[in-house]
Amino acid sequence: DFQQLALIRTMAESRHPEIEIIAAPTIRESSGLALSSRNVRLNDVGREAAEIISRALRAASDHDSLKDMKIELEKVKSESRFTLDYADIIDEDTFEIATDETARKRALVAGWIDGIRLIDNMAMKRALVRS
Repeated sequence: DFQQLALIRTMAESRHPEIEIIAAPTIRESSGLALSSRNVRLNDVGREAAEIISRALRAASDHDSLKDMKIELEKVKSESRFTLDYADIIDEDTFEIATDETARKRALVAGWIDGIRLIDNMAMKRALVRS
């Protein structure tokens, strides 16, 4: 999870600067769902509903404009089984809400399906290419 990675990096830098934290890409199932130990608790219907998260993240990443990214990300609300906690696009460096001028944007989504908390994130690649 991107937020946990940032926290661990900050802690390592302040307490053990000799330690380098190396990030790894999110591993995904063939459906696009982020691989997580929580996924085993989803039934087939819940697992299918959870795929809206990765679909919305990928669709948001296909756009250049922040407005269009947000429109795509809001589509997670269309899945009736998904109770949204948040869907935001942030500045990767500051964790502030992204603006059009933000160079490194990342979309974050969190919510619940059938009592199981699901989180995911994705870099907005086009935003990275543009800057």
